[in-house]
Amino acid sequence: MTYSYLRYALIALFWGLGMLLHVKLGLSQSWYLYLAGLLLLLSHILFGNVWMAFNSLKRGNPQQAEALLSQVWKPNWLLPRNRAYYFFTLGMLHLQHKKREQAKKYLQKAVSLGLRTPNDHALAQLNLAHIAYIQKDFAKARQALATAQSLQPTDLMIKDNLQKLEAALGRGE
Repeated sequence: MTYSYLRYALIALFWGLGMLLHVKLGLSQSWYLYLAGLLLLLSHILFGNVWMAFNSLKRGNPQQAEALLSQVWKPNWLLPRNRAYYFFTLGMLHLQHKKREQAKKYLQKAVSLGLRTPNDHALAQLNLAHIAYIQKDFAKARQALATAQSLQPTDLMIKDNLQKLEAALGRGE
């Protein structure tokens, strides 16, 4: 989490030093500091802390993931891949808090934006299938399960959960 505050500090430092040099020596000596601060600010707007939040969640630290996601200013300004993982991480966090409708909404957004790996896409589909199963919408659960299985995930935990859900769907109706 210190990384994002370090970024803010560097932006302020570059712009502060840029203004000092601008006043003392002119714009020709300070433009590169303004540019460095601007690039750091743009990187925060376009990329955010999404990857750090995603990795925190994968490592089992949801509190840190939530804190990092809360620092994203405007999720719609993120690049599409980062936005997909923002919604994916947010959906997984909502699932942990048992807020299924919100989780479903965010996971569907993540899937529609496109996740990077088949495992991540399969995990999102698996969770959507699980939500549909809990809501007793077995047709949607089967559809999401089939989509997840067609992605051929390599993660053993995902494969195991796919098999468990398939067995439960076989018994459920």
